[in-house]
Amino acid sequence: MDKLISTGLVNTAYGSSSKLTGGPGAIAGAAPESPRINFAEMVQNATHDTIQTVRQAEQVQQAGLVGDVSAQQVVEATLEMETTLKLAVSVRDRLVEAYQQVMQMPI
Repeated sequence: MDKLISTGLVNTAYGSSSKLTGGPGAIAGAAPESPRINFAEMVQNATHDTIQTVRQAEQVQQAGLVGDVSAQQVVEATLEMETTLKLAVSVRDRLVEAYQQVMQMPI
């Protein structure tokens, strides 16, 4: 199974974000930092957004069954839900993999 996110991409994204947020090598004249959000809040917000996307897609599917929305809208909502779920599963798998690696570290 191919990984969606490679280590190289993560490192590049981290380097880019540290430049934008005032980290080492920050961009001169960059906008002031926004309030920081901790990891738990970030995961909670992502989970909430995922649940909302799934619920909205289910509502569109139910409306499609009774003929209130077009078939195209149902397909679009279903594809958005599928993409969101694939991303959520991928992130979950990466979190589990990281947890397992931390647990295997010698003390």
